Amino acid sequence: MSDVATVPITRERTCLPWTQRIAQTPPWSPWRLAVAIAVGLLAAFLGVELALDRVPLLLGQIQNGTTRDAQLNARIALIQVLLVAYLPAAFADGARGARAAVASILPSLDAGPAELAALRDEAGRYDAGRMRIAGWIGIGVAILIPFWIDRNLAAWEVWRKAVEPILQRALLLPTGWLGARFLYAVTVESRRLSRAGALARVDLLDLRTFAPLTRQGMRYALIVLGLLSILVLYGYDYDKPGLMGVVATAGALALGAAAAALLLPLRGAHAAIRAAKHAELAWCDAELRRARAALGGGGASTRSLADVAAWRNLVSAVPEWPLDAPTLQRFLLYLAIPLGSWLGGALVEHIVDLVLR
Repeated sequence: MSDVATVPITRERTCLPWTQRIAQTPPWSPWRLAVAIAVGLLAAFLGVELALDRVPLLLGQIQNGTTRDAQLNARIALIQVLLVAYLPAAFADGARGARAAVASILPSLDAGPAELAALRDEAGRYDAGRMRIAGWIGIGVAILIPFWIDRNLAAWEVWRKAVEPILQRALLLPTGWLGARFLYAVTVESRRLSRAGALARVDLLDLRTFAPLTRQGMRYALIVLGLLSILVLYGYDYDKPGLMGVVATAGALALGAAAAALLLPLRGAHAAIRAAKHAELAWCDAELRRARAALGGGGASTRSLADVAAWRNLVSAVPEWPLDAPTLQRFLLYLAIPLGSWLGGALVEHIVDLVLR
């Protein structure tokens, strides 16, 4: 399909990020890698706080004018630890799923050996230069966030700040780098899967050919909503002037990204199904006109006319997107995950407040 964008990629310039290489080396997996990163960062965070004797302050055992700010900034830093641990795992898990989706749909594609080999080899690999550009754009956005939150041009004067805001800013840079590269990878893989779907042979009576693409779209949507579940935890730190604006903007973008992550891999499949459906409906209309004309002349039976009409109704009912009701219901349930995270965070915050009183 010419209307579906392709993603040309030069094999010599492709790269496999080190986190992805680790995640696909046994006994590692993407989410074991996330746990390892989170544990390492939490240990480093606790080590710094212990070395500077700030743990009693964070626990509320010392009450002074900086206690509330220290606790708030420590909580924000811990959420950033979760983000830095989550994003490499999300990247690796999405790439692994894309490779599996391509491998599953390859036998159903109407393409030559060279194009099939290109689709197989490209999956999970990305243009090194564009990945770096995406990462630097992410860092640029991350640098702007403290100015937006604090609404102060001194937001990056770290020498004037306590250790918790310094740790926040140190973690913000890899968050921007990893987050932008993850979104770039999702976009590239979605376009590749869309391209594969456009090449698939269509059986209007059985759309299970496109099931690998649907599963990958759902996987991407779930991963993005998992990211949103972490972002909503920032919503409790409403003492920060601009933080709620950042959270609301990021939340809206994440919801849009989740819907796009579900639909973009299916765009090519949608085009292929629609073309096959329209061609079959055109044939049915032509047959109905021919049968009707023959019937008027006494040369056709009403049974053949009824058979074509029944087939046309069956074809008309075929959905143009390979999304059935259970899949859409599952997606709606996924949307409840950030809400559960928000409610769970509220409960934890309430318990912590009771303990510290």
